[in-house]
Amino acid sequence: MFAFVSFFLVFTLIFASCKAEVTQKASATTNTSLLKSVSLSQIENELTSIVEAVSPSVVTIFATQRVSSPIMDFPFPIPFLPQERPSLGSGVIMYYKNDKFYILTNSHVVKDGRDIKVKFDEYTEKRAKIVGVDPRTDVAVIEVDTKGIENPERRVAKLGDSDKLKVGQIVIAIGNPYGLERTVTVGVISALKRSIGITQYESFIQTDAPINPGNSGGPLVNIKGEVIGINTAILAEGQGLGFSIPINLAKWIADQLIEKGKVTRGWLGVVIQEVTSDISEAIGIREGVIIAQIMPGSPAEKAGLKIGDIVLSVDGEKVKSVRDLQFKIMKTPPGNELKLVVLRDGKEIQINVKVGEMPEERQATREQQDTQNLGLSLRNLTPQEESRLGTKGVLITGIMPGSLAHISGLRPGDVILMVNNVPVSSVDQVRSMLDSLIKSERERALLLVRRNQENLYIALRLR
Repeated sequence: MFAFVSFFLVFTLIFASCKAEVTQKASATTNTSLLKSVSLSQIENELTSIVEAVSPSVVTIFATQRVSSPIMDFPFPIPFLPQERPSLGSGVIMYYKNDKFYILTNSHVVKDGRDIKVKFDEYTEKRAKIVGVDPRTDVAVIEVDTKGIENPERRVAKLGDSDKLKVGQIVIAIGNPYGLERTVTVGVISALKRSIGITQYESFIQTDAPINPGNSGGPLVNIKGEVIGINTAILAEGQGLGFSIPINLAKWIADQLIEKGKVTRGWLGVVIQEVTSDISEAIGIREGVIIAQIMPGSPAEKAGLKIGDIVLSVDGEKVKSVRDLQFKIMKTPPGNELKLVVLRDGKEIQINVKVGEMPEERQATREQQDTQNLGLSLRNLTPQEESRLGTKGVLITGIMPGSLAHISGLRPGDVILMVNNVPVSSVDQVRSMLDSLIKSERERALLLVRRNQENLYIALRLR
């Protein structure tokens, strides 16, 4: 970006000098060099000022995470013992309250962490404790005692407004890639509201500012020095593809974790999907989202919503995507009522739904593992999807980074056709079979999956 700016300035000045009289060449050359120097110096000074202002709020996080893995991979039963692995990431100080720093980072950096340490600078390192984690958005908050830290209030980051971002804006990523502290990279916002299938709630900022392992949890900053995102993920198969959690979403999650230790979300109890071009052609509509599944006893069922209903608007606001409806429901306090306009049998009808509270995820202990530990998000195929694929199966909608499913090579969008050569057709069936294998201390499950219209076998690690 800066190379482009400097090139543009030089090109403009050279073009202007070519039109000048010959007698003015010497003077034009001098002016060109002077203007170029002044312009680039201003850009450089602004950039360094931003980095100097934000850097004190960026910290390095070291954690030791417990995982279960076998001592050796023999073909006969062998006890599984807790093992430890190091985790390295970044964080940004978002609050200073009651002599404590509250540090925003990623869930995958500190979840199940023991002996968490935060390094502020070359001479200052402190132990931290987890305030709360939210795997559904990959957001976490840790706290640190500020005793002995000079001017702690000056280390707090200034938070921006991620709802006002635009594609093309210049951004700066600060973090600790590969443990190299406070590394700075510069780029632009490449896209907004991206979904890449690693968490349940996604509306990522995509940036070409390089983000590498160890950057997770660090800030994405605008040219005002405001934190507008939390760096979270990269696509290993592509360059210039980094993703950050919008700061407004991260702050909404963090405030609840600090206040209550957990996140309370609104819940309807539906599985929804986009109106694709195929669905649009079949039903003759190009907007809204379609309800593919309704949970028994859920607020949606009690309100009278049905499979096949197309949600067109909520409280008068048009629903343009699954994300729109998902985030609207999530941020609605349980007990409040929403007015949904749905299309059913070619007619628009209004249905009032009293929002419930999303059930908490089952917490599996280290001694009793189940499919929650595998890092898989699943849903049943719709009748239309089964017809298109020509088979029954279960869709993988999300993979947690670093999970057993991720390590095994599964991807969002894969369709599980068989588990240990037994055909499967529902989420409950897949979970039941995997839970049974885990309880019988099996190390792997053989999955047949459909990926890009081709079948392939994948050995899913269970421990």
